[in-house]
Amino acid sequence: MGDAVKAAFVGLRHMHIIDAYAYMLERRDVEIVAVCEEDPQTRERLASAGMINPTHSNFHDMLSQVEFDLLVVGDVFAKRGGQIITALQAGKHVLSDKPLCTDLEELAQIESLSEQHCLAVGAILELRDSGAFRRTRQLVTAGTIGEVHTINFCGQHPLLLESRPAWYFEAGNHGGTINDIAIHGIDILQWITGKEFREIVAARCWNAGLKRHPQFRNAGQLMMVMEGGCGVLGDVSYISPDGFRYTLPQYWRFTFWGERGMLEMGLNVPKIRVYSASAEQPELFEPAPDRAGGYLDDLLAAVRGLKRRHDPQLVSATRISLKAQEAADRNMTGINLSL
Repeated sequence: MGDAVKAAFVGLRHMHIIDAYAYMLERRDVEIVAVCEEDPQTRERLASAGMINPTHSNFHDMLSQVEFDLLVVGDVFAKRGGQIITALQAGKHVLSDKPLCTDLEELAQIESLSEQHCLAVGAILELRDSGAFRRTRQLVTAGTIGEVHTINFCGQHPLLLESRPAWYFEAGNHGGTINDIAIHGIDILQWITGKEFREIVAARCWNAGLKRHPQFRNAGQLMMVMEGGCGVLGDVSYISPDGFRYTLPQYWRFTFWGERGMLEMGLNVPKIRVYSASAEQPELFEPAPDRAGGYLDDLLAAVRGLKRRHDPQLVSATRISLKAQEAADRNMTGINLSL
């Protein structure tokens, strides 16, 4: 494999990580040397389906027995923080499905260990690689609609209850719908606008008609403020109709209102529309080319020292998502993020 980065996986309990595994198998610059799944039912299901045959059933055994450079994390949300911390302490770089963790103290440890040991930490945040978002960033950065004053975004997801991993609904494993989904929106808005978030005005999570799992709060909304006073409203709920799966326009749809016009776009919307204040018809823009696997390219570049290993935007987006989840859980308002 030459200079291929040796990767090991821990946790295969979400389709995001199964997709990442399949993608890495195709890469010549990555060699998968071990796979750990501690849950026996998941191991049996994956093996019987002919998808993946885990090499280990204990994370610490894999860590001590196998030489590798990069740990790829896809376990239940609440276990990820501890696994990432253990890997960093062992001198391993990390790529995680989102969210990185469900606890602010864990995030502080992850940030500290990454900086202390000069280790890369990345996350599978694929919106940055979408051509629609890449073109939107170009347009906003170029001042096409002027200073951005308000943003609305919708990250509605289908719950797909019959195929959703059962651990989502087990106490202590999920960590909250806002932390689960909103990190995509928070990350992409900082990336597009170049602005940082300054305040969480309010956030709410609740059970929206999910009678089968009354303890699971499948709906999430938040109100936030970015630097310069830009207001943000977001909906990141699991109440999109299952039959349409991930095809609705409201699956990652964003509206930017600026001093010279409005821009509307979405992951499932063919063209970006700009409504300029001086025009009577919208101007349509094609998305830029997708950057397939860009999240992995960035992580591997950081591992090889070709770019900064510590990703402050990832840490920032994770911290804000955790604080927004905390605000919803504790009914807190007016949280100053600049402190």
